[in-house]
Amino acid sequence: MSEVVKYVKSIEDLLKLKDSVREFLIKAVRDITRESSLAITYVHLGMVAEAEELLNNLKIKVAELDGKLTQHPELKYSNLYLTAITEYVEAIQFFNLVKYRKLKSSEELEVHYIPYLQGMLDLVGELKRYALELVISGKLGDAWEYFNIANEIYESIKVLDYPEALIPGVRHKVDVARRVIEDLREFLIDVELRIKLINALNKALSNKSEEPPRI
Repeated sequence: MSEVVKYVKSIEDLLKLKDSVREFLIKAVRDITRESSLAITYVHLGMVAEAEELLNNLKIKVAELDGKLTQHPELKYSNLYLTAITEYVEAIQFFNLVKYRKLKSSEELEVHYIPYLQGMLDLVGELKRYALELVISGKLGDAWEYFNIANEIYESIKVLDYPEALIPGVRHKVDVARRVIEDLREFLIDVELRIKLINALNKALSNKSEEPPRI
């Protein structure tokens, strides 16, 4: 029995270590999720410098977390971890688009392909929100530009026809992104038509006012 006790004790020591790492993961995930959301808010508010500083700090936190989880793959590929990195990808890609008009690869961001794909699809929803803000600001052309980016993301990822086990959560997010794209396209077309109608009416009224009075 002494041997069994020793075997179980070694497992308990390992579990204690993993539990402490898990506690670290929970706190890190909470911080990454909160700060990613804040970075997105900063971008929407035009506080790009603040967003960049926050994202630079987030890169350090993500790298530190990855280092901690290197020896614990069951935690590194848990839903808890993947959800946080998904939020991080969405935030940093949104920032990159608004500031630089470009996206980065999963290799450049140093993230796993699953949260990368999920984050990119979540980005579609954020781009819709940003496009609506641009319309309100009278920048319909810019809104169409971001729509085209969102549509390209959707079209690129929807062709990945693989089992749920390989791309968990991606098919569902593709379906959500499709609805977002359809709604945004319909909205932008409607706004565009309304603007054309208003311009046509204004032109007609202007021409009428320039007509000489009838005697």
